[in-house]
Amino acid sequence: MVAVVSARPAERRLYQIWGGHAAFSWLARLLASVAVMSEVVKLDPAARRGGSRRKKRSKTALVLGGGGFTGAVYEIGALRAFDLLAVNRTVNEFDVYVGTSAGSFVGSAVANGVTPEEMMRVLNKNLPSPLRDMDLGMLLQPNYKGFATSAALLPLRLLGVAGQLAKTIGEASVMDVAQGLAASLPKGLYRGAGIEDYVSEMLADPDRTDDFRMLDRELYLTATDLDTTDRIVLGEGEWADVPISRAVAASTALPLVYEPIDVKGHEMIDGGIRSTTNVDIAVEKGAKFIVVVNPIVPFVNDFTKRVPTITGSRVRRVSDMGFVAIANQAIRMIAHDRLHRAVERWEVEYPGVDILLIEPEFDDELMFGTSIMDYSARLQIAKHGFESVTLRLARDYERYKQMAERHGIDISARRIKHVLDQVQRERDTAPAWRRVFEQTTAALLRQQPANGGAKAEAESADAS
Repeated sequence: MVAVVSARPAERRLYQIWGGHAAFSWLARLLASVAVMSEVVKLDPAARRGGSRRKKRSKTALVLGGGGFTGAVYEIGALRAFDLLAVNRTVNEFDVYVGTSAGSFVGSAVANGVTPEEMMRVLNKNLPSPLRDMDLGMLLQPNYKGFATSAALLPLRLLGVAGQLAKTIGEASVMDVAQGLAASLPKGLYRGAGIEDYVSEMLADPDRTDDFRMLDRELYLTATDLDTTDRIVLGEGEWADVPISRAVAASTALPLVYEPIDVKGHEMIDGGIRSTTNVDIAVEKGAKFIVVVNPIVPFVNDFTKRVPTITGSRVRRVSDMGFVAIANQAIRMIAHDRLHRAVERWEVEYPGVDILLIEPEFDDELMFGTSIMDYSARLQIAKHGFESVTLRLARDYERYKQMAERHGIDISARRIKHVLDQVQRERDTAPAWRRVFEQTTAALLRQQPANGGAKAEAESADAS
């Protein structure tokens, strides 16, 4: 069975009533979800505790897709929500981890016991963190050697381009000239050494390991062989002896942005080139319950926004967002269609496998409009991931509860309501979701509810 989250009509109506203002979008989602949760909490706790025994634990997998800086921090926020709302399981206790591109960075951390809360503290430099702070200079180290080499060869390249154009006068286009000049650029604007060094340092802790073979749980990170086009699964077979930090650098080597990474004599690029998630690896490893976090979805225009014209205004289209937005939309459509076709196929081929697919809504303009390499928006996107997963679990609680219970995992209705209640109480103070998001799980569950029953609510939240 495959559960895919979708937008709710009631939420859309509230959003439209407030004129589509981003400042009210979270409140629209909150009110729509609180209505649903009012039904959730009417469930008789005694009835829920009664009945059949808890299902035997299945082999589980966490699959984290690509999406650049934006995708990675969205995943951290989503995992923070799962950690808070699941009673008897944390994101550090899956049996199999599959990471692709940005997901390889997050996956290598959680497979080694790093919690989403700890990763969040790295993103927010105002909070103390057991891990070294991450900065843009570390993530994007200019490829000085590549630029120097290209500059030295530039005169020869220009002569070659001029000679080729002389042979095709009248037939060459601007694209031909651009292609010829592009050959003189370096293999990538940046080096992946900074990412590799950071992961290596993080995994140097005595409780962690940079060796796939030493992990208690299975970890597989994907990359693409630039010369053969093969998908390489780092962490299995002949690739099991590759350091995890090196594998992360290879899996995140986005073409043109980062230069290819050499792994055992093979030039590797981003694992998301072949598939943004590579869910099939988890299925083939025997997982029966698979949680997939896919940050990359296309944007479906609802035609509610307008752009000014000389004569008034007209409906805004994706093309109005510019050249980059058009390319971004095309890439997202291809990747998303490929993923969902694969999920549909696996549902038929593996009927006993449940796949919980977590991804942004199709009308999520924040995720679409934020560049995948935008480091400055990290806190906003992480909060957004936390918020959206919490709201979705609230909206479709019964469906997710039943799916998770089949594999021995409990999702707490009381905890979901507890988070929503606190957001509602704090919505008039600061950014409420951010205040909730940045608290530790223990501190959040100890918060006193509006009716004053702090002790009873905290105890029931921990027990449910």
